[in-house]
Amino acid sequence: MMGATLLCGQISILLMAAGSARGSGIFFKKATSASYLLGLRLTGFALLGLSLMLQLHKSQTPIIDVITWLGLLSVEMLLAALLCTTLNAKKNPPRRK
Repeated sequence: MMGATLLCGQISILLMAAGSARGSGIFFKKATSASYLLGLRLTGFALLGLSLMLQLHKSQTPIIDVITWLGLLSVEMLLAALLCTTLNAKKNPPRRK
């Protein structure tokens, strides 16, 4: 179950990043509509809830599992931020003086 939890969590974080105003400029070439971005964010939140439910499925110690899930979530956010930074740097290379 840990693999499915990690996969759902990472996809949800990337969807929420793509659904933000700044992230949509990184992931998409054309401007996207506000309703499309809202759909991406809502899908990301739904997958995040699924990730938590998968983590708590058949749990013996739910408090420890929630703390573990929060720790994994922070790592997933860090990986998504690094991916967005890398994509943004490739898309818009820094200017040299």
